[in-house]
Amino acid sequence: MSSQSSHHKPTDPASTREQIKAVARRLFILHGTDPVTYGDIAATVGTTRANVHYHFGNKSALVSEVFRETFEHVGATLGELWRRPGLTLDERLALTLEDCRQRHAEFNPTGREHQPWSLSSRARSRSDSISDDVIEGIRAMSREFEHSVTRAVEHAAATGELRNDAPVSDIVLLIVPLWHFGSPITQFSGWSRLEAHFGAVRRTIRVAYGAE
Repeated sequence: MSSQSSHHKPTDPASTREQIKAVARRLFILHGTDPVTYGDIAATVGTTRANVHYHFGNKSALVSEVFRETFEHVGATLGELWRRPGLTLDERLALTLEDCRQRHAEFNPTGREHQPWSLSSRARSRSDSISDDVIEGIRAMSREFEHSVTRAVEHAAATGELRNDAPVSDIVLLIVPLWHFGSPITQFSGWSRLEAHFGAVRRTIRVAYGAE
């Protein structure tokens, strides 16, 4: 055996840390935070529980970091969908549905698995012992999404997509639950049901409040 093949490349600690977080996120979404142990995470990553402890200390620190990074990623995605200039309200809804489709497909590749796919939605639906910081992070993300949707609806009314007397708060209340409850809807009723909800909201907004 050559010397090149007999030497093992050392594992990059940064890479291991990212793998741990990615696996933890997936397991937290599928099972909730409380049932998932460091042993579960270590076995999936292919490392030891001691190594998971080395990188994160106690489990609450890992949970907090996974949620924090998820909030940052989701916030950036929602910002792109709901605050990017040049999009109509209907286009924003179509893009939000596509984002949901991609996240749903990550956990439901055949479309028949009925698995949850949203970390914040999973946390809302369980009584897991998550920290106050995580709870506040979920609340802050929800407030920011509602604020972004409100601005988008106001813009749609100001630019002639909607009537100028369209009830902004009512339209926001039609849209926001699609994002909050998308994962539970697909988990119990399938992807087609969420798609139907989006379609119904888009048609209702166009027919009831469209400028034309």
